[in-house]
Amino acid sequence: MKLYFRLLMLWFRLKQSNRITPEKSVTLTSRVWPTDLDFNGHMTNTRYASFFDLSHIQLFSQLGLIPTLKKNDWSPIINARTISYFKELSPFESFDITSRLIYWDRSYFYLEQRAVNQQGKTAAISYSRGLIIQKKTKSSKLVPLKDVLRESTGIRLPSPEIPTHIDHWKDTLMIQKQTAKQSIR
Repeated sequence: MKLYFRLLMLWFRLKQSNRITPEKSVTLTSRVWPTDLDFNGHMTNTRYASFFDLSHIQLFSQLGLIPTLKKNDWSPIINARTISYFKELSPFESFDITSRLIYWDRSYFYLEQRAVNQQGKTAAISYSRGLIIQKKTKSSKLVPLKDVLRESTGIRLPSPEIPTHIDHWKDTLMIQKQTAKQSIR
């Protein structure tokens, strides 16, 4: 992520933002600057991923998870992402990134993130799978999101039902993992 100035601006805004519950979404508003453009004159594909990263920081902050993560030396990591593009974002166009938790299990959490243009149309949609690790251990121990939520909120929160498309994506990710373990000849 190379949006350092935007990250700094986000940190200032987060100090005044309201806390949300896990079923809510957050919205990050930004604008396409010339440094966000590709050769075709619209926002480059890699920049979407950077904005999605900023938005998941906002989501974790507004969920109240950042102090718990820091206190326990836990680190959230996005380890899989798929992005589909539908509409271009043009120079100087403002847009919103909405992010929400859609499911979590013992190991992973799943996010849906949308880039929405000024006309309210989805420009891109991303599904991300992440995990939280304990950095102090040598083996990078997994920390279930439900434990982070419980420590942050004081209550036990059940995961929403897994959406069908996320269940299928999990199967695809398992196949990809198995394929990656096989040697290439």
